[in-house]
Amino acid sequence: MTRALAQSPDGIALLDVNGVYLYVNPAWEKIHGFSAEDSIGHTDDELYLNEASVRNRAEGSRRMEGKESTEFEFNVTRSGVTPMRVRLMMTKIRDEAENHTGYLVTSRDVTEPNRLKQALEDEKARLNQQYQRQKALASIQLAINEPDELATALDQIVEMVTELLPASGGASILLGNASDQTYTVSASSASGQLPSIATRWIIDNRKPVVVSDVQNDPFGTDSLLKEFGLHAYVGVPLLSDNLCLGVLYALDTAPREYSTNDMAFLTTLADRASAAISKVQLYEQLREANRILRSQTADLAVRNADLDAFAHSVAHDLKNPLTTIMGFAEMLLDDYGLLDDEERKKYMGIIAQRGVKMRQIVDELLLMSQLRNQEVQLSPLNMQAIVDEALQRLDTIRRERGAIVHIPESWPPALGYAQWLEEVWVNYLSNGLKYGGRPPEIWLGAREDAAESVRFWIKDNGPGLSAEDQKLLFLPFTRLHTSQEEGHGLGLSIVKRIVEKCRGSVGVDSTPGAGSTFWFTLPRAKE
Repeated sequence: MTRALAQSPDGIALLDVNGVYLYVNPAWEKIHGFSAEDSIGHTDDELYLNEASVRNRAEGSRRMEGKESTEFEFNVTRSGVTPMRVRLMMTKIRDEAENHTGYLVTSRDVTEPNRLKQALEDEKARLNQQYQRQKALASIQLAINEPDELATALDQIVEMVTELLPASGGASILLGNASDQTYTVSASSASGQLPSIATRWIIDNRKPVVVSDVQNDPFGTDSLLKEFGLHAYVGVPLLSDNLCLGVLYALDTAPREYSTNDMAFLTTLADRASAAISKVQLYEQLREANRILRSQTADLAVRNADLDAFAHSVAHDLKNPLTTIMGFAEMLLDDYGLLDDEERKKYMGIIAQRGVKMRQIVDELLLMSQLRNQEVQLSPLNMQAIVDEALQRLDTIRRERGAIVHIPESWPPALGYAQWLEEVWVNYLSNGLKYGGRPPEIWLGAREDAAESVRFWIKDNGPGLSAEDQKLLFLPFTRLHTSQEEGHGLGLSIVKRIVEKCRGSVGVDSTPGAGSTFWFTLPRAKE
């Protein structure tokens, strides 16, 4: 038994109930530094003069109270010898009568096993951190493929930095504005101040800044940061095509050394953020380009329609009066001597009338072109004067038809372009005179249609329009009436363009057999 104790690699000691050493084996001497001669007959208080060692042994005795055995670790520090970590196990010794007669104490040097265990745990933690970081990077890669989710992607990035770096003071992403050299926080989990001078330097130089302790901050921002409880930070530029879009910050509430892996993680996240931002910017550019292209395509379609309309007008509306002019001109040339003065005057009158019609068509085509290319400044209107001028232009047809026109005593104030709006009233009145009852009776009026607009109208006593016909009214070269009234169908399409240029709208309310009310709106003028 004595040989086994002596050969044991573990330190073994026997103590009496008062803690006096009765026996120690060679391994115990090697571990604790006290020979058998020095130990036997003494207690720990007499041997372990080192304060920490005494405290650790006292803790072991305290744990032994009320127990049969206990196990704990403590540090052994000896002069000239490398400190070691020792695991101690104390077990009470009892005689046959179950009387407590002493203690059996075993001791083992666990310095190296503990070091290996800690190294293993550290490596496990490092690998787990690496796994979590890679997993996070993969999720961010998926998020940045959705261009509409930039804010979400940036929020995820700052959350990952905060959790996985980790950054005890939070993280933030600042995006710069190259035009005015400013920057704004786009995503943040930090509640403290960000280093503004460093931000400007990072954006200008497109390089990271690492400050392990703000007391040594080269930008002199330590007092401001410490006010918010920050003591270390790292800023990584968000680079895209050698341009700096902003900065990704990680902040800490204590001094910290940032490892190579930390910087690699932050740089990769900064690259992901840059990719997300660049994708959104490209997406916005493409969307704007598509919007412009659609607008240009629609504009081209309208211009093509106008060109087709012009060809239609030339081919049909101009051809008819031109044919009439040519026919009567040839009759005058061929039969001038055979015609009396009355017939000559009649033929020349027809030629002049058809010439006026051709000029009217050309004028309206030119007005359509003017409406497309010209922008005007809207101004307050004298609507009574505009209506009077329009009625004057239609005075002949008005008297011929015996038309009755009812005009209000006053008009609500409105904004527009008087020259064009005269054409609106001429077209509306002309239609009422042509297609109203026999005789035509027309009512003009206006009211404030909404807080910011005024509705003007003209109501006739004509046959009215079907719902299908109403849909076609404001299209170029649409003539719904097949009566003998002459026309080329440009009028209401011109009305629509004029009113829309004046920031208004047009429409018609009609019931078959109950007449029609044509209306348009204009912005209200402040009185």
